[in-house]
Amino acid sequence: MESVSVIVPFYGSFDTQRLKLAAESIFSQKGVNIELIIGGNNQATKITPDTNIETLKDGTTSKYDSMGRIINRALRTARSDFVYISDADILFRSPAYLLGLVKESLRLGTALKRPSMRRLLLEDFEDFQNLATSFGLAKTISGYDTSQNYVIKPRGANRQIRVFTKYENGRNKVFIASEKDFQEYIGSKTNKGLEPKFFNQDRHCGATFAPTKALNHIGGYCEEFISWGVWDADVQWKLESTIGMSLIPEKEMFEVIHLDHLKGYFNSGNWEIDKSLQKIRRNQGHQKSIDQDKLIYQAGTR
Repeated sequence: MESVSVIVPFYGSFDTQRLKLAAESIFSQKGVNIELIIGGNNQATKITPDTNIETLKDGTTSKYDSMGRIINRALRTARSDFVYISDADILFRSPAYLLGLVKESLRLGTALKRPSMRRLLLEDFEDFQNLATSFGLAKTISGYDTSQNYVIKPRGANRQIRVFTKYENGRNKVFIASEKDFQEYIGSKTNKGLEPKFFNQDRHCGATFAPTKALNHIGGYCEEFISWGVWDADVQWKLESTIGMSLIPEKEMFEVIHLDHLKGYFNSGNWEIDKSLQKIRRNQGHQKSIDQDKLIYQAGTR
């Protein structure tokens, strides 16, 4: 049986309630041996189904290490055949999700990225959490309505969303906003440039699945990115340049669920700094970028 180390960054003031559900979803996976590693500001912690998630709360503010440093700290401890990078607000719709990724990666001989994602809107989280506590996560997910594109909602509920398509980086990208978030966005001119606070893509962009050896070979994640949303594209670019990278198929068994939450952490100034760094790395090429990252990644093992 293949083994998968699932790495979940957990930092700052993010709440443990969503992490509890994410951990339950991970440990409910069938057909693979699971190692769950929570990456934090100061250490990487391997947890079991019996771990009290509340003990992981460190009481810090929203300031944190670079995401690359947090993930690398966890990646150095991974002992499985494959690694999957997830988030503390992500659930797997199918208990065969990770097994399916193993089979797909072996079939294609590549790493995998960015599964299709449905959103559980913020207004539905409390109801969803209560049902999951009473009846179990799997039964709660199967009892929710997925007839509307891009969202998962209580049966009989009417949820209004706005869907936008934007051509970017050689492909059409789909962005979704709840009606509430959209109205807040257009309500003030000062929100221009803060679109990631209000809009989500239809794919989980940070999700990366790869052989552990492949991630070690490329020096893990770049630790220089200081903000949100570029570090994932960078590691996927490095994997694409070495072992290859494929999109996770658009099938029901490969869908993930995003537990919506407030996104006050987005900083447009840091975003621009990271985009500039990304441009520098792309211009110098993947091999030089990998060589630079390896020096930092390997130094972290000492």
